[in-house]
Amino acid sequence: MRRRFLNLINYKFSKILLIILCLPVTSFCQLKQGSVEYLKYCNGINGLTLGADISTIPGNKLAFLDGDSKFDADSCLNYAYKDTTTLKMENGLVLDMIGIRTYKNKIVNIYLFFKKSDAYKLLYDFLIYYGNFTNKPYEFKDIYNWNSSSVNLSLLYEARVDMGVAIFTSNQLKREILLMKVQAAGRSIFNNFDKLPIKPHPDALLLTNTSAMN
Repeated sequence: MRRRFLNLINYKFSKILLIILCLPVTSFCQLKQGSVEYLKYCNGINGLTLGADISTIPGNKLAFLDGDSKFDADSCLNYAYKDTTTLKMENGLVLDMIGIRTYKNKIVNIYLFFKKSDAYKLLYDFLIYYGNFTNKPYEFKDIYNWNSSSVNLSLLYEARVDMGVAIFTSNQLKREILLMKVQAAGRSIFNNFDKLPIKPHPDALLLTNTSAMN
């Protein structure tokens, strides 16, 4: 269920660089609250850190999300984080689940799943701790983004869906995924060179990869 929900979210918002996680209950963040700089500074919660190796998390606290151990379209694996102490937030809000997405064993996303009825509590917390959202792409949809150079956060929920999700993303790893996909597409083109009706220029791949890296 949650895996299908994430696949839908990733499809709809594949052009949006999403996020990472520092819940308001963390005590180690010293930077002043109320801006995206606080989001960048925290970069984690209770041992969960974007960019960290998944092996640093005890195996008994992890399970494949919805029991699915296959790589997704971005060559990532999705886990459920089974530590109930991290589910409690302020305002009496209790998360439904925390999910982790990894690329080459590094944490690229942390997901907070919550009941739609708690959406405004979570929005209120984010406004206090990370300041006003930097982007709201759709006027009549409940999608709020806090974008920074290294960490992004998106809060998503819809009227017709009972579940919402907040997604924290490492921008560096997100760029690595994009570059990997561009390079894979380029290799596929040249591996099927003889089957193409119009042959690409030999420098096309080099120009494409250079643009992606920039």
